[in-house]
Amino acid sequence: MLEAVFRGQSVFVLVALAITAGAGLGAHRLALRRSDRPVLIGLWVASAVGVLCLTLWSSGGSHVAGNCTVNLGLLEPFRTEQGLLNAAMFVPLGLAGTLVTRRVLPAALAGAMLSCVVETVQGAVPAIGRACDTSDLVANSAGALAGAVIGRLLIGFLARDLAPWTFRTRPTVVGALAGLLTLAGVWAECIQVDEVAATQAVGPASARQRQAVETAVSTAFGDYYPVKGVQYMASPGTDRGTVVANLPVGFLQLTWPDRADVTASLDMSDRGAESGFPVPGVTTSPRTAAEARTIAGTYARRHYPWGTHGSTIEVSGVGDHATLGWLVSFRRRRAGVLMPMRLDIEVDRAGRISQLSAREAPDVRVAAATVARSTAARAAGKAVPACTGSAGRNTVTVGELLAVRRGRGWTAVWRTVVSCGSARTVVNVDARTGVAAVGE
Repeated sequence: MLEAVFRGQSVFVLVALAITAGAGLGAHRLALRRSDRPVLIGLWVASAVGVLCLTLWSSGGSHVAGNCTVNLGLLEPFRTEQGLLNAAMFVPLGLAGTLVTRRVLPAALAGAMLSCVVETVQGAVPAIGRACDTSDLVANSAGALAGAVIGRLLIGFLARDLAPWTFRTRPTVVGALAGLLTLAGVWAECIQVDEVAATQAVGPASARQRQAVETAVSTAFGDYYPVKGVQYMASPGTDRGTVVANLPVGFLQLTWPDRADVTASLDMSDRGAESGFPVPGVTTSPRTAAEARTIAGTYARRHYPWGTHGSTIEVSGVGDHATLGWLVSFRRRRAGVLMPMRLDIEVDRAGRISQLSAREAPDVRVAAATVARSTAARAAGKAVPACTGSAGRNTVTVGELLAVRRGRGWTAVWRTVVSCGSARTVVNVDARTGVAAVGE
């Protein structure tokens, strides 16, 4: 959340600093005649207002109204850089609160309550463009508690000993209950809860992951692009994920731990930067699909020679009338079955490589197909409920045979798409048994 706020928003930083400073000075001035600790009160208010600026300032995006993710993995935010930043953001709030009240519990609870308010507003008001997530609440509350504990340790070193803040019990209890009831009402009426075992965790990559993705960058682009940073995105509930290398004009991703799939995007022309990787020896811009195919072939033979051996090449335009260039696809088929390897290279109008997708995989053996295309179409049609209403009848489109992994082996399936209006359902029909599997 902090990264999303600060990236490219220098105006926001200046405005937020001005609002925070103004609130702190205002609180200090009001407390001069009403309290013996005006400076500490000003700092407490400033830290609270600063948190509100960071968390409720609109990012310009949008999220689904009335939606909040409840992450059952309570420790997950403390394993990510973003979670630790969220916790650190609330440390000053807990610290200042303890210095003001001379009590740990009220300061920590005040921080947790503020975080709960923030997440509720984020979930109920999509225009803010921030996602409601209990991971933030956990991290923020932990940060407030840590700050409160630090404040309690510092109290013993203060030159001036202030008496603990005296709370008026009845107004405090009534106010707290009113606030909790208000939040509960908003959640009951406006927010839908989505429980997940874990969210996708983004954190720093390990040394092995960094080395692997840097090798992938070198294979794809030589030493043309320096790696600006490497992160690891873990897939929820699995031991798999993706290593991402940030490049000056895009990124490259590598699946982990299998390292099987490489994807790269260098198309950053919308930001005014030079786009695409220049293929050495290519000095002219392609005007036809054939010329784009030649450029892609030159690139593939130098960087991914395994993709050219025995492959068929298909070229398709990207955008209306190929305004964005051409996609050149290298595929291998054995006995009419599409093998698991793939190499897709997008060549832009300047003759540069703008997109890349590669999977190096050996050819596999599959049993001969005994189910005809027409039989596969009927099996797929029966596997999907019939269209209702004005959508008409199901339309079945049978693609080609491709090899898919089943357990430890491989089998050939007919990749089939069943359409009902704008809805699409993918159905794989086993080419030997005729068994249809929806959404496989």
